[in-house]
Order: sequence, then C-alpha cells, then structure tokens
Amino acid sequence: MADIAFESLSRWYGETPRRRVVLDGVSGHIRAGEFVVVVGRSGSGKSTLLNLLGGLDRPSRGAVRIGGTDLAGLGDRALTALRRHRMGFVFQAYNLIPTLSVADNLRLPLSLNGMDDDGRVADWLERVGLEGRGEDWPDRLSGGEQQRVAIARALIHEPDFILADEPTGNLDLENAERVVSLLDALCRAEQRTLIMVTHAREVVGLADQLLTIREGRLVEAAETGSAGGPGIGAAAP
Repeated sequence: MADIAFESLSRWYGETPRRRVVLDGVSGHIRAGEFVVVVGRSGSGKSTLLNLLGGLDRPSRGAVRIGGTDLAGLGDRALTALRRHRMGFVFQAYNLIPTLSVADNLRLPLSLNGMDDDGRVADWLERVGLEGRGEDWPDRLSGGEQQRVAIARALIHEPDFILADEPTGNLDLENAERVVSLLDALCRAEQRTLIMVTHAREVVGLADQLLTIREGRLVEAAETGSAGGPGIGAAAP
C-alpha cells in the first residue's frame, strides 16, 4: 500500500496562443486506503485528473508520485506494468468484452498478471451477488449487473488502487446506490484506495476526502470525517 501525491499537476492541449488548459496547477495527497471523491461540473477537469493519477495520461507539467515513485520517470512499458499490477479501473461504460463470458472477463486480469484462478472467479462473483452467472454473456446482464462484474474485474487481481470514472452514470438511482455502496464496502474490506469521479454529491457521505474541481483548478480539498457513515445507500446490489 502506498500514498499518492500530486504536485502542480497541469494538462493542456495545443500550443500558445491556442493552448487549451484542462487542468491547472492541482496539488493534493491521498493516503493509502482512503475513499476519495472528485466532484465538479462536466468539463471541469475531473476525469483528466483521474487519468493522470492512474497513469492513463501524462501531465504537461507537474508530478504524480505513488509511494515516492514519480510516474513521469517511468517508460511506457513500466507504466503499463504499474497499471496492470497495482491499479483497477471502473468506467461508466462497463467495458466488458462481449465475446467473453462473465467468468472469462474476470479471468483476463488474472491471466495478464500471471495469477491462477484458484477459486477467485467464483469467490468474486459471490461477493458481488452474481454467483452462478459466470457462464452468461455480458449482454444477458442488466446494467447494474454488468457494473458489478466490472467492479469484480477491477478488484480480482488485488490492486492497491481503484479508479472509478462516473461508475454510476448509466444506472438508475437504485442500482447507482447499490454499486457505490458495494465499491465502498469491498475497497474498505480489501484496504484498497478508491478514487471516484462523480456528479453525485450524495456519494460524499461515504468518502474520507472530497476534492472539488472548478475550471481546471482545485478549489476545495476537504476531509469529510464521515468514513463508514451514512451515504447514498447501504444495500448490497
């Protein structure tokens, strides 16, 4: 487990005078095992920040350090290996592979990391309430069920960090509440760091730290002091 520190983090596209600045000098610190929520309007730079923290994009200026390691100093191969071993990603669009069964979708990160199944797939399907659904195809599942598979896939290889970008954006309120509560419960049980970008202010009730982004700048970084407190829902999906 390791902390994430980011300093004067900026991302822009193009060159002066037509440069478009998406993120502008953002700094912060995320402790290992925290649930951090990033909020802000569409286009404010939330997803850009998440992509930089997850090594999916490189900053135009500034640094992201994981356990003291500056991601800018890693080559593409090392950065890919870091993401593969230490990170799990959950996106709004689920991103399940339609030509693979549910079980094979879960086996994929295990295979990429050289890990055996050893009952992990069956265990994680049970943990997300989908026992017995391993041989189903993704299109046989509801949106909420597909997102639960995506959560299991993100956690099955035991990463240190889970990065979730609007994971409830395609779900109705009931399923959104259940998915967020599931992510929170699983990450705390596994002592994983969870960083979630969301429009849903209600999620703040579950977070340890709230980062508010406005027009590319961090305008508030606040500890909520409400870990384990009431959130948007407590029922399992």
